[in-house]
Amino acid sequence: MDTLWDNIEKLSAVCRAAGAHLPDEELKALQVAEEAGEAMHALHGLKGLTTCGDDHTWAASN
Repeated sequence: MDTLWDNIEKLSAVCRAAGAHLPDEELKALQVAEEAGEAMHALHGLKGLTTCGDDHTWAASN
């Protein structure tokens, strides 16, 4: 039976293979951009600026 970490490793391998044709610098830039987008989405939720009803609270983020 696969563990959670086994599944994470498999998914990571798929993602690495999908970006294998890209230079390392470009892959890193894309990863940073994705993380920045997630942080922005979370901050918008904390500020109540979302339109999808996906609000967050400061208490829940600690």
